[in-house]
Amino acid sequence: MEARVAAGVPADEESGLLPRASPPAAAAAGRRPSSSSSSAAALRRAPPPAVWATVDGPLGMPLEEAEGHARRFFLWGFACLPFLWAINCCYFWPVLRSPAASSPPAFAPIRPYVMRSAIGFTIFAAVLLTWATTFIVGGERLFGPVWKDLVMYNVADKLGLTGFMG
Repeated sequence: MEARVAAGVPADEESGLLPRASPPAAAAAGRRPSSSSSSAAALRRAPPPAVWATVDGPLGMPLEEAEGHARRFFLWGFACLPFLWAINCCYFWPVLRSPAASSPPAFAPIRPYVMRSAIGFTIFAAVLLTWATTFIVGGERLFGPVWKDLVMYNVADKLGLTGFMG
């Protein structure tokens, strides 16, 4: 790789993050490669693009470990940590984004956990938003005299903890 970097090829191109540049001779001459070289290139098929299940691509975890991590994030989301479902969806975004019919077969074991995490987080977010809206918008008008027992900002007054402040 050092020889390629010395020849002017960026390290990102070597790792597959950037597309390959045109051949140096053709690029130096400022012209397209000849038709004979392009027909030879047409006969050789390019390798299929690498499949990455995580958003960090080649820097992320291999597909063998991805299923275990997706499963752990999904199951720990039930332990009162539903934001792990959101993390699962964000981290495995390529799996969540690809349609089931055209997704690579490597995504098949990961996809159920990521989809269920997306559904779980959507339900959690809807319940949380409804709960917060009820208390913010409704307030004392909605709950009446019970509101004074429900709110938390007067707990210190109820317990007599504010007398020492002045």
